[in-house]
Amino acid sequence: MAVGATEHQADDLSVEELAERAGVTVRTIRYYQSEGLLAPPGRVGREARYGDAHVERLGLIARLQARGLRLQAIADVLERADDAPAADWLGLGEALRRPWTDDRAVVLRERELDERLAGTPDGTGEALVRTGVIEARSGAAPGWVVPSAELLDIALATLRVGLDPDAGARLRDLLQDRLRATATELVAAFTDEVSRTQLAEQGPGALTALLEELQPLTRRTVDLLFAHEMERAQQHLLDAALPDPAHEEGPSPS
Repeated sequence: MAVGATEHQADDLSVEELAERAGVTVRTIRYYQSEGLLAPPGRVGREARYGDAHVERLGLIARLQARGLRLQAIADVLERADDAPAADWLGLGEALRRPWTDDRAVVLRERELDERLAGTPDGTGEALVRTGVIEARSGAAPGWVVPSAELLDIALATLRVGLDPDAGARLRDLLQDRLRATATELVAAFTDEVSRTQLAEQGPGALTALLEELQPLTRRTVDLLFAHEMERAQQHLLDAALPDPAHEEGPSPS
């Protein structure tokens, strides 16, 4: 079966009009057609005409690309799972957009920030600004933008136990850089090894169910493996710092 519908109702768009409506270039449309991602146009005389099915397909391709699928994977998926209900695709889109945390940006008034900073060392506000935990908000309603409410709580907790705010920020940045790279690689690997096959063989509904199950399992796995690696690193540090008992016994008697 060819990718996309072969019959279209109200095919009244030129390729230029289709490109404008879908937010892509004419060259992109031609390329998608050559790769089997987009069905051929209808014909009115010698003129190529496109319709709503083409617009919908281009929108679907864009959404799948935005979720990390490569074009070859999208072509395979659409060719084998072309009859999947639209609701299944929408459900997959919702699953892919589902947040992994409730942590969100917040805006605090001056009084609210002062309440949060109660009991912290002098200069805490400046340190939080310097390390990017809070940002000044100007305008008609001045205040403070907090990009991550949870990170603010963590930063204040570490300050209260005596950790230098700049050192804390450097440790946080190190962790975030490593986790960003890991997350990017993990999503790419999942796309290549799992989601492409699952979509092609079982359709978007099955992949949606799989994602719902995998999200909490992934978080548990990351937490567990990171804990094991921290134990390993700390033990390695202790082993390197403590003297070797064999050298503490002194020379062997002759």
